[in-house]
Amino acid sequence: MSEYRLDRILHEEEILQLEGLLVPKFTSEFPNFSQWLEKAQEDIAKGNRFAIGMWREKLIATCIIKLTASGTAELKSFFIDPNFQHSGYGNDLYNETETQCRKAGVKRIISYIYTDETPMIEFMISKGFLISGKEDLYGNSRESYILSKTLSPEYFGDPYDWEELGEWYLQTRLKANKIIDHPLVDDRRFDKHMRLCIGDYSIDALIEIKDQRVDLDSVLVLYEKCNRSNFHLPIFVAREFTERAERYARNNAVIVFTSNDIAQHLGWRPPVICEGTPKGMIVSIKPDYQQRLLDGDSPYFYVKGGSSGKFLTAGQILVFYTTAPEQCIRAYGKIRSVKVGTPHEIWDEYSTRLVLSEDEYFRFASIKKRILIIELSEIIDIDPIKEEELNTIISKKDRSGSYIDEDTLNKILK
Repeated sequence: MSEYRLDRILHEEEILQLEGLLVPKFTSEFPNFSQWLEKAQEDIAKGNRFAIGMWREKLIATCIIKLTASGTAELKSFFIDPNFQHSGYGNDLYNETETQCRKAGVKRIISYIYTDETPMIEFMISKGFLISGKEDLYGNSRESYILSKTLSPEYFGDPYDWEELGEWYLQTRLKANKIIDHPLVDDRRFDKHMRLCIGDYSIDALIEIKDQRVDLDSVLVLYEKCNRSNFHLPIFVAREFTERAERYARNNAVIVFTSNDIAQHLGWRPPVICEGTPKGMIVSIKPDYQQRLLDGDSPYFYVKGGSSGKFLTAGQILVFYTTAPEQCIRAYGKIRSVKVGTPHEIWDEYSTRLVLSEDEYFRFASIKKRILIIELSEIIDIDPIKEEELNTIISKKDRSGSYIDEDTLNKILK
């Protein structure tokens, strides 16, 4: 499969390219498709929908997603130019679409496909979709299958943030909802107040989350404070517990979870920051945004979605992986500071220093709850590290927002 660029559609010109790709295919199949696409383009421009694109000199494939308030994503116009079908592009396009949906907090994806479009139906079923209904949705005497897929949980926060990871674990494992951080019981503050719903009943849990080995005393305090309050259930999440702490928890109905429980749920073991302190991070960037940064003046500001990277510190290195068509590392920056905030907080404070226009920024941020901004004191050009050499240093899946250790950094900086 030839090289391509796969990314969110953010530029105005990229949004306009959707018309040339989709109208010839769908105008005859869906009533009023041109009007629908015009409205979809407006929604993408405003950040009310998002779209994924795949380019090989021109736009050859796309998928448009509409998010609902219930955490469901409607998958629309999943299409690949006929000249590029049956070459594996569909798998990559769908995988990226699902990844972006997961990052946006989507719990379920639904799609509508004509019942006679057998190849597309088989493709969606191969991705885990189930047929949940059949209906003439468009009033053209042509029935469509309603397909849906429930997404398994995936953690996209900072892997070193044990409190955030613990909260995510309780949300996905116990379906617990956070009520408030740091509730006060008597004279002591705990980490979380979370609520578990069982049918029509709700259980208020007092939560402690500690990135350490926990002994009896801490479990005892949680149990006693919970019993003297309006909370119903004590829950403790820690790296591990001493034997006597675990025994006390079992005998007193304190629910405890360890790093082994979280690793089984995640599919990978959470890192221990004291044993593997990162030396920097590698992030992906579009070639034109990379050039805008290089053409700017110090200090430079790079934004990314989510909170992964919040533990970067001054003096560490931010390595830029420039996406297709370049697909190389040709610059890195020296970190001065890092900040996490809501999309509007970051824009209000840093808008005049960003390489993104206001429209580009809020399209990017439309599916993000938190934005991380990294201030760089300088950016240094290096001889490009091309794809073939780069594959021996860091895998492709780890080039978009992953911490890197000293060995990896030294290989990049040589």
